[in-house]
Amino acid sequence: MSIKVDALISRQFLAANLDEIREMREESRKQDAKSHIVWRNVALFFALHVGAAIGLYQIFFDAKWATVAWVFILHMLGSVGITAGAHRLWAHRSYKATLPMRIFLMCLNNIALQNDIIEWARDHRCHHKWTDTDADPHSTHRGCSSRTWDGCW
Repeated sequence: MSIKVDALISRQFLAANLDEIREMREESRKQDAKSHIVWRNVALFFALHVGAAIGLYQIFFDAKWATVAWVFILHMLGSVGITAGAHRLWAHRSYKATLPMRIFLMCLNNIALQNDIIEWARDHRCHHKWTDTDADPHSTHRGCSSRTWDGCW
């Protein structure tokens, strides 16, 4: 069974060398994980949550229905920018898009505020290539902090 899986993995887009992954895991066991705080990201997350608290208050007490509808529309458009743009088009290259469509998806991606497309696609490709190793930017082995405060640590 392992031979079939190894052969399948080797044919995948951006497939990692399985020996390389084993070596990385062994090497990571020898080293102590040292985390550092990226203060820029902490400040941005803090500002985001303060803004969300203000927005939540305003939705219930100040906002008009058109504002609430606009927030919902922006949320949906940002989700399309991440899903159809950064994820499917640029990270996985699942399809080809015309220049106007790529520009449109770039604009939608900006609404989501999840870094630029190049950084998003790079991190996502690394995540798939080196899943749950030290090279994985979203590794589950780093604990809750890497999933909750992704990018801060």
